[in-house]
Amino acid sequence: MSDSPQITGEKFDHKIAAIFATSNDAHIAAESVRDSMELEQRQVIVINPGDAHPGRELEPDSKGILQTLIRSHLWLGAFGALAGLILFIATYASGIGFVVNNAVPAFLLMIVYCAVMGLLLAGLVSLRPDHAPYLIKAQNALKEGKSVITIHASSQEQMQQASDELEKHSAQVIHSL
Repeated sequence: MSDSPQITGEKFDHKIAAIFATSNDAHIAAESVRDSMELEQRQVIVINPGDAHPGRELEPDSKGILQTLIRSHLWLGAFGALAGLILFIATYASGIGFVVNNAVPAFLLMIVYCAVMGLLLAGLVSLRPDHAPYLIKAQNALKEGKSVITIHASSQEQMQQASDELEKHSAQVIHSL
């Protein structure tokens, strides 16, 4: 992971689920992925029907989700306010009548409006809509009595490698963005 600030607070942003008919097939595939990619034990989890807390295994990083909520709102709210400031400067410098004649209200309106837009975008980031198909399909498979491997990848490349490895085992593979 890079040293640059990130909007998300999760250690493993990318999620993959692979659906298997039997628990044995899932365990074999999980070991294959762990061995071929040298992943940590906590990154590759086999979930069987009837496990006590499948939701925690599918989304184990609750502290990271809270950090994503806080970071995204701070960063995107501030970015929105900055965008509003730049918009005000550009429109004031252009000589637009309303902005020049009503500088303070225009300044406040643009800053607040753009900050709110940034906060709304942060809310979307916090909801993680890219995780919905992953979660829904994995939970439905568990209800149908199938086993699921969930892999928590730290990068897009690691997610693609894991996906390729799981497809070798003829699994139905679903992943987040």
